[in-house]
Amino acid sequence: MLYIYKKNKQNMGFKTNFLFSTSFIVFLFTLMFPINVLFANSTLKGMQLGDSDAPVKIIEYRSLRCGHCADFSNDTFPKLKEKYIDNGIVNFEVRPFPLDSLDLIAFKVLHCVNESDFFTMDKILFKDQKKWNVMSQSDRIIENSTAALMNYAALFGISEEAFNACIEDDAITDFILNERIEGVEKYDVSSTPTFIINGEIYAGNMSINEFDEIIEKEIN
Repeated sequence: MLYIYKKNKQNMGFKTNFLFSTSFIVFLFTLMFPINVLFANSTLKGMQLGDSDAPVKIIEYRSLRCGHCADFSNDTFPKLKEKYIDNGIVNFEVRPFPLDSLDLIAFKVLHCVNESDFFTMDKILFKDQKKWNVMSQSDRIIENSTAALMNYAALFGISEEAFNACIEDDAITDFILNERIEGVEKYDVSSTPTFIINGEIYAGNMSINEFDEIIEKEIN
């Protein structure tokens, strides 16, 4: 990046030059990095759906590469949302629990979309999990899966430059890994999905009937 700063004793003081230089640097930065990169700041938190004052709070620690997590997202979550989240009974929070480096990259991309698009992209990544989640070693897992993720990011207005900046962003990496560490230390999470329902731990994918039973106990 260009750094324009020159102390000019003859024409202006140090303070004036510094302010001008700083403003120009900020201007250059906004040109070089598309605004989508900055959206990460609003998604560096556990993303939630539902009333924050709901009587039942569910946290899901999930992996984007986990088949059981995909099953929950595709099959059970829509029923849970319709029955309990949309009517204010459940507040549902997603927390990342990456299992490997590709999982981490996928979560980083997910946290670089606009906050309003987070759950839409999350749903697409689970629905199309087998399309971007390259499994064969001969297919260069990281390279090809990352390239596929770039195509999904493009659907949400993230350019190639913004995508590369996103997956190299240390702040996003630290946030995701700290969420994983907290899951292990606070809730003893060791597999995905793991659900924390009003403080109680439930490991493994669950059917809507199992959620029904737990939720009914919590509200009665």
